[in-house]
Amino acid sequence: MKARVGAHEITLGAPRQRAVLAILALRANQTVGRAELIDGVWGDAAPASVEGSVHTYIHGLRRALSVAGDAVLTRTGAGYKLALDPRQLDLAVAESRLSDAHSLARAGKASAAADLIAESLALWRGIPLSGVPGPFADSERVRLTELRYRLVEERAELMLAAGRHRELISDLGEAVEAEPFREGFRAQLMLALYRSGRRADALAEFEATRRLFAVELGIDPEAALTDLHLRMLRSDPDLDPPPEAPAVSRSPIPAQLPHETPDFVGRTGELEQLSQWCAAERSNGNALVISAIDGAGGIGKTTLAVRFAGTVAENYPDGQLYLDLRGFDPNRLPLSTTEALGQLLWALGSARQRSEPDALISMYRTLLSDKRVLILLDNAASTEQVRDLLPGASSSLVLVTSRNRLSGLVARDGARRLTLGLLSEPEALDLLRNTVGRQRIDDEAAEAAELVRLCGYLPLALRVAAEKISGSPDTSLRELLENLRAAQDRLDSLHVDDDEMTSVRSVISWSYTSLAPELARTFRLLGLVRAPDIGVHAAAALIDRPVAVTEEHLRILSEQHLLEPESGRYRFHDLIKLYAVEMADAEEPPEKRRRATIELMTWYLNGMRATLQRLYKDHPLPLDGIADTEHALPDFDTRESAWAWHEDETKSVVALVEHAAEIGEHEIAWQLAWCTYDSFYSTGLMSEWIRVLSIALASTEQLTDRCPQARILMFLGIAHSRIGRNDDAVDHLERGLSLARGLGDDRLQLSMLANLASTLREAKRYEEGITYALEAVQLAKPESHYQKAGSIDALCELYVESGQPEQALRHGEIGLAAARACDAALLEANLMVNVAHAHRDMADLKTAMHGYRSALELCGNLGDRYHEALALLGIAELHRRTDEYDAAREHAQRALGIFVELGGEEADVAREFLASLGTEGGS
Repeated sequence: MKARVGAHEITLGAPRQRAVLAILALRANQTVGRAELIDGVWGDAAPASVEGSVHTYIHGLRRALSVAGDAVLTRTGAGYKLALDPRQLDLAVAESRLSDAHSLARAGKASAAADLIAESLALWRGIPLSGVPGPFADSERVRLTELRYRLVEERAELMLAAGRHRELISDLGEAVEAEPFREGFRAQLMLALYRSGRRADALAEFEATRRLFAVELGIDPEAALTDLHLRMLRSDPDLDPPPEAPAVSRSPIPAQLPHETPDFVGRTGELEQLSQWCAAERSNGNALVISAIDGAGGIGKTTLAVRFAGTVAENYPDGQLYLDLRGFDPNRLPLSTTEALGQLLWALGSARQRSEPDALISMYRTLLSDKRVLILLDNAASTEQVRDLLPGASSSLVLVTSRNRLSGLVARDGARRLTLGLLSEPEALDLLRNTVGRQRIDDEAAEAAELVRLCGYLPLALRVAAEKISGSPDTSLRELLENLRAAQDRLDSLHVDDDEMTSVRSVISWSYTSLAPELARTFRLLGLVRAPDIGVHAAAALIDRPVAVTEEHLRILSEQHLLEPESGRYRFHDLIKLYAVEMADAEEPPEKRRRATIELMTWYLNGMRATLQRLYKDHPLPLDGIADTEHALPDFDTRESAWAWHEDETKSVVALVEHAAEIGEHEIAWQLAWCTYDSFYSTGLMSEWIRVLSIALASTEQLTDRCPQARILMFLGIAHSRIGRNDDAVDHLERGLSLARGLGDDRLQLSMLANLASTLREAKRYEEGITYALEAVQLAKPESHYQKAGSIDALCELYVESGQPEQALRHGEIGLAAARACDAALLEANLMVNVAHAHRDMADLKTAMHGYRSALELCGNLGDRYHEALALLGIAELHRRTDEYDAAREHAQRALGIFVELGGEEADVAREFLASLGTEGGS
């Protein structure tokens, strides 16, 4: 028993004085009577002078504890009280951490709960109350020792549930040595050994237990331990370790919060309220905290949410997610559950392949289950849009903003709702002072008050007005107010129903009408853009101006708060976007609007072509009939820069496909959709891709040329196959193949045949698949390495899976050479794995191992997790064949983790493999 003040250890005196302190400490903040002290220290052997001894020991303790303050040990009525903060007593800290661990365990966070119990166990130092005499110390020593062993046992159960069995073996070995007849420890040690691949050691542990119990106690182990032993002999698959949690360690921690507004003012009460709610929820034991912020458009909901998020972000070390749900976007539909989850999962590092909403929700909640993440869901249309985006059992914080009152989120999901009102007049004036300058506002106080009134105390309108004032330093506020009143008069005739536009429209108009004609034109044309944001080069194509001039236009518009800059791109606030659309419709003739829109689409199509040509030496580009753009494209100096642009711009291309189809530009619509293959295929957002391709297919049906229809049908087949809808995939591919045969297009037929063969392989229709794949190989032109590699890739897989490794090897080596010749890295990875499979099936295990490891290296460089998992499973199989069961299990577990993360059907194959190891790996 020890006591410290800071780093200084206190001398506690004689054994019985320490016994008195033990009683007072374990009854901290309670009055302990003299009789209780006497019974606890002396029991029935109390001497006649015991009252004096108690007084002596209390006096000694007060002197020893005086360094911690005079009021630590006090006399109260008929006894004494030791005043301690619970955090000052190791036992209280341990019990508090145990309670927190139980909460985590109930929330499904076994690993985190185990770590908290480990912190509790670290507070035990040797035998409790060692050297302290008396009946009280004796009974507490038994209780605290039993508590420690119970904690060891609880921690072990949690670690076994979390798959951390290897870490347990040493600790459980010590526990068994200390408590050899505690069967719970014996069972946990056996299971930890068994799951670590040490089946023989686990069985030997049972045998040692049986002999010990027979010799020392004359009995057999209890039924539970005997049953565990029998299940191990049978290699019961239920004893296998749990699947590893999806791994996202390769991805950086997301930090997606938008930048804070530098001139933020007011909202102190709202910020304090959000802080109090978070603290209250945590203190009530609630892991997940949800706050819903609602209010009118332009009132500052996002600004407040971002400011609050910035103040608490450090409490969420696993990252910050931001997602605009587009609930009130004037040009685009709100994000669907699948689209939103796809973006969130991608930000969390998951290259998922599943598209079913239930599967995505499960994957999303699994990834967040043991994390503390801050999630800002902006511009929610409804409770229904948000509900499936809430984590499950998670210590995360969710902030939701919406123009609607999300009553369902409050009633059913426990959200705290904060309705944001207009700024007060002092706050509105402070905003003007921060942006315009204090002296100018205070010098014309009456005019400034009139200005904030005309702006409706709406933050968005005030920021636009402030920039207008700043841009007219020689004009009085009185003159500016007269201009604003005139602008309001001109806009009265618009009669738009949504009230939230009333004040902001007049203020935007005030700024808009003061723009130079060229800037006003740029502002109007930007209103035609359906994409969420736009880069400088794309904007230059839209407005038909040089990049340098366009960049200056965008800079000036953003300085006047008519555009919002973000990482080199520009976007509108949705209310300002509405106004830009109004002005484009009112002031730009239809033919000019159409010409600008088509020029933007043409520019994007040329950009997507350029990136594909930069990425692949021999990429088939069946894109023609669209003129080259006259406007500059970004520099794609490296394949990495080309891929980054291609992937980032896919969201803009999707909006353009929809727009092109709407205005009858069907050639552009299908070609833009065709260019999205690589981005959608790598991210696994198949449902979104199918939606885009369906729009494109409808466009191709308006064309006389059947070739585009065949190409889009091929991609629809690939997308459906990727998510396991093989019947739909075959239907699309067979329709496409029929069209391609009628066109006499060998290259298109080849692609269709290869994909059809691959889909039939997934459906286990091997003979049909081989027939189509052989036809594809024969059609491949000798000079086209990409064609050759793609067709052989499908054939090689079919031969491997149908038990014809010699044929697979013969064709696979040719395919590898072709893939390397055209830098088709994904094809190369798949062929490497299948060639290794062929060597394995021909019993050439050394060459097979070299092939798998080479594939792993390539996949690591590419970030290709799917083929990495296939290679890991191949290595696991080789280790099983050489009776290296620990290595086999390790590689198979890694493969399983990846397949689970990707939502791949191969996860079941990995599980079956692991289950089979239990039978084959026995001794």
